Amino acid sequence: MSNAYDTEQTVVVATYASRRNAEIARDYLIAADIQSFVSADDAGGMHPQLQRPHGVKVITMEEGAEQAHEELASADLLPETTEATRPESGEEASEDVSLTFSMEGLAGTLGAVAVLLILLWFLSRLP
Repeated sequence: MSNAYDTEQTVVVATYASRRNAEIARDYLIAADIQSFVSADDAGGMHPQLQRPHGVKVITMEEGAEQAHEELASADLLPETTEATRPESGEEASEDVSLTFSMEGLAGTLGAVAVLLILLWFLSRLP
């Protein structure tokens, strides 16, 4: 017997900005007897900076998804924006854009600082 879950039978109940918040929600659901787990694309926790742009998902089995969403809502543990458990008929599930952010400002600033330091190094080497 395998402990692997069939992805066709699982549903994302909520997406959080950090693993800590997702694990709190998961633990609450487990205490309420709802089978759930956390999924994050952060290299097993080694790169927590990836949690925010990709989100940390709380996943349950399809048959318990509605109850899980209700439990989290009643405990006020849902993030401000959540993925719908299922799109309404005729609607497409919209991607949660509030969890993404751009690194252009930081990358641009670091690039400019690097160029400035290289120029200063070259100028200090001039006779």
